[in-house]
Amino acid sequence: MNRPTGVTVIATLDFLGAGLSTLGGLGLMLGGGFIATLINQQGGQGSAGAAGILAGIGAAVGVFCLIIAAIEIVLAVGLLKLKEWARIVTIVLTAIFGALGLLGLLGSFIHFNLFATAIRICILAVQAFIIMYLLKPEVKAAFQQRPMASAASA
Repeated sequence: MNRPTGVTVIATLDFLGAGLSTLGGLGLMLGGGFIATLINQQGGQGSAGAAGILAGIGAAVGVFCLIIAAIEIVLAVGLLKLKEWARIVTIVLTAIFGALGLLGLLGSFIHFNLFATAIRICILAVQAFIIMYLLKPEVKAAFQQRPMASAASA
């Protein structure tokens, strides 16, 4: 059975997300160090401690973003190879991030910003589509197909 087109699109979105997470992680790591250097150069009481804390936070969040990028790459490759575990993990992680996005959407109503609200609604719609698509019976069947053993190995 051939790979469904939607699975390829979802894997491509994972690769895109991994690239953005990598850029964000590297930016946070470098940016935290840069800002820490600026604070340290300003002098002042306690600036060394604040600089160290900022550099540490930037590095920690940057490493977390790089871990997320690695997970997204592994999931994208698993989806392209039609691995059932990749489908299930994608559904679970998309549901978790969708729930967090829903909380963010509710929070955006407190300090209403039309652009931010529209972006969050679009992201939630894509996440809902991904979950519904990966739960479709024909897509699930594509992941459950086992490659037939070749005659040469028999």
